[in-house]
Amino acid sequence: MPTVIVLDVSLSMCRPVPSAAAPDTPEDEIPTRRTLAIEVINQFLQHISTHCKLEFVTLITFSTLFEIITPFDRDLDAIRGELSSISTYDCTNYEAMLSGILLITDGSGGFGPGCLKDAIKSAKHFPFPAKMNIITLSDTGEKNYTEGCQMLQRLIDVTCGDGMVYFPENHLTSKGCSSALSKLCAKDFTPYKGFLRCGNLVSKITLCPPPQPFVSRSDEKRYDFSEAIDIVGFIEGNDLSSPAAHSRHLLLPLKSDCTFPSSKSEDSEEDIDGKTPNFCVLLHGALKVDNKCALVEVGNNWYGFIYTWQDNKKKSNLMLSILPPGTDVVPWLGNMQLLGPLEEFVTNRSIPTVPTFPVKPPEKKSYGGSPTVWITPDQVNNDMVKLLRNCKKLPDKNNAFYKELNRIRRWALAIGFESILESVAQILERECMVSTSTHPDASIQLTHAATQLRTPAAYSKTITPHSSH
Repeated sequence: MPTVIVLDVSLSMCRPVPSAAAPDTPEDEIPTRRTLAIEVINQFLQHISTHCKLEFVTLITFSTLFEIITPFDRDLDAIRGELSSISTYDCTNYEAMLSGILLITDGSGGFGPGCLKDAIKSAKHFPFPAKMNIITLSDTGEKNYTEGCQMLQRLIDVTCGDGMVYFPENHLTSKGCSSALSKLCAKDFTPYKGFLRCGNLVSKITLCPPPQPFVSRSDEKRYDFSEAIDIVGFIEGNDLSSPAAHSRHLLLPLKSDCTFPSSKSEDSEEDIDGKTPNFCVLLHGALKVDNKCALVEVGNNWYGFIYTWQDNKKKSNLMLSILPPGTDVVPWLGNMQLLGPLEEFVTNRSIPTVPTFPVKPPEKKSYGGSPTVWITPDQVNNDMVKLLRNCKKLPDKNNAFYKELNRIRRWALAIGFESILESVAQILERECMVSTSTHPDASIQLTHAATQLRTPAAYSKTITPHSSH
């Protein structure tokens, strides 16, 4: 996930930390909270460069105002270079920080406008899914330590609803800060390592960004992502089209030892691994040449599909789109569990027709037909003219007349325009009286229709022709 590092650069971060230095350390060499914060950021960047190389990171500083030091980028060395030249400003203003995700502060609540209490009162929930983690560089023996941690957690609950406050255990030392960062990285910045299987073919893979569990909004049911991604079939890319996806991930093969290559890896190891056959390479070539997608099962009653995505003319990758949990999440494919090989339908003579996509749903969609629209007077007048045209052809056009009459009646009841039904009834009676060439049966039908329009009835009632028998 794109990560925002937010560093508190207020004056309170310049306070020395005696517990982080030896007893005989000179006063001007005692590390400050700012020094520990920069050390934590460097350790975090090292973790990202080793385990999450494709992540975008940005650095923001805040005090009374905020400043974007580096925009979103994968060049972590640029962020390291800017850390040494960051200036110190005045007080802590949490309202200027609320765009941040990974906050590093000394836990001070600030004072005056923009303090932590005011920020919590005025803060609103982020309009996008996010997770905020806070590393507070404060000692357990400090005044208001517990209250400060509780208020920071409250800030997380108000803005994101997801995240934690991390703090050094026992005393504020470099080792304690590293321990807090390790807990954060283990929880939220651990790369996904799993297996892609198709029959007897297996390949170790990683997904970027790591997939997250799905929690249903309706019943709060949790769906966990499986370590084994099983290919259950293949489908034409045109048939699958582009359904709505819960998340999308870059799928990459792992080395045979299932570890990420370090920056100090030897060339000989990479050469050996490059000569080892890999199922992901075979799958990528097959899907790209045949324009197909692989339907995969990523959890219990949870599906997705793998396809090739081309960044430019020369570079192409495997992508995994994860669908929302369920078997009917792609309407034109129908139930996922009922899909099967096309050859079984072709060779099975008991099936009269071979099914094709898209699968037609059993119910009729409300938007499937041409709806009645009465926005302007001309549209109402056109429907009346059409009804009168059928009147003059009675009794030959009995079915067309009553179909048009029921359509007008239902639409008038649907939009609350019931007064028009009386007008339609008067038009039918006048047509019966004025027309001299009206067939006797036509007069009976017109009178019957006018009477039915004046009779109160349910919306679902259908006016049927009058029977003389």
